[in-house]
Amino acid sequence: MPVIDAVIPARNEADTIGGVVDAVRACSFVREVIVVDDGSSDTTAELALAAGAKVVRPAGPLGGSKAHAMRAGVAASDADSILFCDGDLLGLTAVHLDGICRPHVDGEAVMSLGTFDYGLFNPLVLRMPPTTGERIVPRWVFEAIPTDRLDGYTIEVMINAVVCECRLPISAAVMAGVSHRTKREKFGRVEGYRRTWQMFWQLVGLLRTVRWRTYWFFLCDVAIQPKLGALPPA
Repeated sequence: MPVIDAVIPARNEADTIGGVVDAVRACSFVREVIVVDDGSSDTTAELALAAGAKVVRPAGPLGGSKAHAMRAGVAASDADSILFCDGDLLGLTAVHLDGICRPHVDGEAVMSLGTFDYGLFNPLVLRMPPTTGERIVPRWVFEAIPTDRLDGYTIEVMINAVVCECRLPISAAVMAGVSHRTKREKFGRVEGYRRTWQMFWQLVGLLRTVRWRTYWFFLCDVAIQPKLGALPPA
């Protein structure tokens, strides 16, 4: 079984980081939880430590990008595989994370990921290019991304490109009941919408660099799994 560490990039996630760390530490497959405190001005780092995580900070300017924070977390680990999680999740449990890790541990998927629960839209979301932050990959996949592509919110798309262009098996499932704090909740309505649109246009800008065949490979190679953490029928 591969050695798995979890990396959680976080900036000002004091409201949720403790619960996320608790869930990840309870995952059956995770050896160590590494929280990358990327320039927080609140108590994110202190709460992560109190929950049992190892806390590191990126080299260079803080608040640089999610991708750079993830790189700092990977550099702080010698694990064979990395489970990435966002620090703003709501409703996350070890059951969800065990379900994400299982296909990877069993050798059925090189990349295994979990998406938020969007109800009726779940079948569509599972077949769209995955931008979810909750996924496990071998460390070589992350290290294969060129340094100049480690940019902001587009890091998940770069991970997709490495896996899909190599035609490697992928597993995807919905995490029942899992959501996240929106940017409007974090920054207020006006600033929240501004940051949401900024992230959206970053992703749209990738259309100039990401080949459409990558998405086609994803559709060919992904195996959709049953919903994770769902209650059995009554």
